[in-house]
Amino acid sequence: MDDCIIVRYGEIALKSDQTRKWWNKTLLENMKDCLEKNNITYSSIDVKLGRLIVYTKEKKEASIALRNVFGITSLSPAVRVEADFEKIKDKCLELSNNKGKKFRVSTRRITKEFPMTSDKVNGALGAFLKEKLDLEVNLTNFDFEMGIEFLDGYAYLFTERIKTFGGLPIGVQGKVICLVSSGIDSPVAAWLLMKRGCQVDLMHFKVTEEGYKKYTKIKEILQKFSYGHEIKDYVIDGVPYLSNTKQKLCEKGKDKWMCIFCKKRFLQEAERTCNEEGYLAIITGENLGQVASQTLKNLVLLDSTVKVTVLRPVLTYDKNEIVGMARIIGTYEISKEKEPKCPFTPNYPMTSGSAEELHNIEMMIWD
Repeated sequence: MDDCIIVRYGEIALKSDQTRKWWNKTLLENMKDCLEKNNITYSSIDVKLGRLIVYTKEKKEASIALRNVFGITSLSPAVRVEADFEKIKDKCLELSNNKGKKFRVSTRRITKEFPMTSDKVNGALGAFLKEKLDLEVNLTNFDFEMGIEFLDGYAYLFTERIKTFGGLPIGVQGKVICLVSSGIDSPVAAWLLMKRGCQVDLMHFKVTEEGYKKYTKIKEILQKFSYGHEIKDYVIDGVPYLSNTKQKLCEKGKDKWMCIFCKKRFLQEAERTCNEEGYLAIITGENLGQVASQTLKNLVLLDSTVKVTVLRPVLTYDKNEIVGMARIIGTYEISKEKEPKCPFTPNYPMTSGSAEELHNIEMMIWD
């Protein structure tokens, strides 16, 4: 008998042979990084027909850690026994004890060496457990599920199927840079791109010391999901540019343009870093219509000021949906910590800027 964890994946299985091998290898390396960073001892990891089997005595700790590895759809702490029905019955009896009164058996023969069909195993094992433990079979409203997966001459037995975040292994979609503030939305945007297989590095524009401290805490949490990639960050002091720009705009009676100028400068800083470091895209936490500066017209205007692709993964989510994701990630409470209001935000931000007017104002204040 061997203690192990069954790791399942989803989208990887849909890819071509060449891509599947690459993505499997990436997922395997990310899992190893996760286990090592969490000081979890394991003897080996087998890659088998849509499964990765982690052999470890620290099943509880490993399950908690591996839950945050993108590319995994579910996992089950399990034991591996020989595919002998009497041994399976004995171990299932032990595993099912004190799990509840209502149960079902779910069998899957991933490979077909075992002579009994899945339905016959379900029926025979269900009847055995019902009699021995005085249980009730219930296929829809059950307290626990006795799971069995047959694979390469062994039976993997488990009573728990832990749902994880899914997505793609980090590293299979290249690297991007995310503009992360101390707010709620941008950390979620970074997390969503990680979930889709990107290596995400961060850029923060420091305006207040309190905001910067919150950002460093957010970065630490995002790193807990970035197995396989050590997050690099770029911190830029935004105060000198913002102070000078606000003064010049106020002198010309154009202070309502401040947010446009702020975001334009930050996008251009990110574009420069993309060109120097090979990032494929800029990520922001902008959400359509959430605030005055995030109207569709303004977002289109801002996109025109850079040549690098700008992605906005939370663009269409309701605020409550974004807050829900932030709570799951663990960044919400940090983002909600009090900090001084941005001193550069105008009372009435521009909501429908045009490229021509932006150009004219730039010529006016920088001439």
